[in-house]
Amino acid sequence: MGRKIITDYSKEADDSLDAIASAGIKGTTGNPDYTFTHSELTNATAAQAAYHTALAAVATGNSASVTAKNTAKATLVAALSVLCSQINIQSGGDLAKLQKTGFTIASEGSHQTMGDVVNFQVSRGSNAGTMDLKVDKPSYSDHGTVFAYWDNALGAMPENIDKWFHRSSNGHSITLTGLKPGTAYPFAAAYKGSDADALVWSAIVTKMAGD
Repeated sequence: MGRKIITDYSKEADDSLDAIASAGIKGTTGNPDYTFTHSELTNATAAQAAYHTALAAVATGNSASVTAKNTAKATLVAALSVLCSQINIQSGGDLAKLQKTGFTIASEGSHQTMGDVVNFQVSRGSNAGTMDLKVDKPSYSDHGTVFAYWDNALGAMPENIDKWFHRSSNGHSITLTGLKPGTAYPFAAAYKGSDADALVWSAIVTKMAGD
């Protein structure tokens, strides 16, 4: 199994996220190993700049500044997920290439075989462009769930779900945001072991995002 960089930075502390994003964008900008045809790097760069500004404003601001920072953080986390997923695809698991990006390399832990997902459900969220995804808790110990989706506007859907966009949950449910209402998306789910454990994906479920 090839190496990967981390794609989910939603649990990072505020200052840590700013530093990781800054280092990763610096290492990826002008990097000849990668070509971004759908503005993945441009979007992440803009999101990091906005987050850096919003984070600095919290020190001398008020509750509105905190809200603005949290909004900018969510935007940056989403942009980094798209960028880092694309980096993983293009690197082909080459550790040397991944190290040059400046992003965090996923650790190699002990290996175990994860079981099939139980009762994967996808439904429209309460807000426009959101989808609620959930699975039943497995009978054995796990580290949460990885949910995957693909946006067909970015090209043909890869047959390998490992190459889709991933969102991790420490539990067994998640709400995806920022989807385009009226657009159908394919979704899948897998229980999460250690970073080195292969994901056992569910059957694909295709649903249309609501308005």
